[in-house]
Amino acid sequence: MTASIGVWAEGSSPHGVLYRWEADQGAGASGFVAFDPQARRFRPADRLGNVLGDLLIDAVSGETTGSAEGVDPAGLARVAASILRAFTRSGEPPKTAHAHYY
Repeated sequence: MTASIGVWAEGSSPHGVLYRWEADQGAGASGFVAFDPQARRFRPADRLGNVLGDLLIDAVSGETTGSAEGVDPAGLARVAASILRAFTRSGEPPKTAHAHYY
């Protein structure tokens, strides 16, 4: 299991706020995710904010649907949970949303 996830806001994208993330201080997986704060939905993205595949995590319904080549849905869910926790605390898209697992 991933010991840590670092998450940093990169800017806006057509699909919401674009975040860069990396697991285990860069030693694990990494990628980008777009977060739509109004709909509370997450989609994997590339560094330009273009979504990958049709994988969607809907935090309101709790459903994960679709797929994206090369994207681990469970890993993306951990990143989404980190962002959502920070968003819930502040009511705004966070600048960072790091998480540690033990």
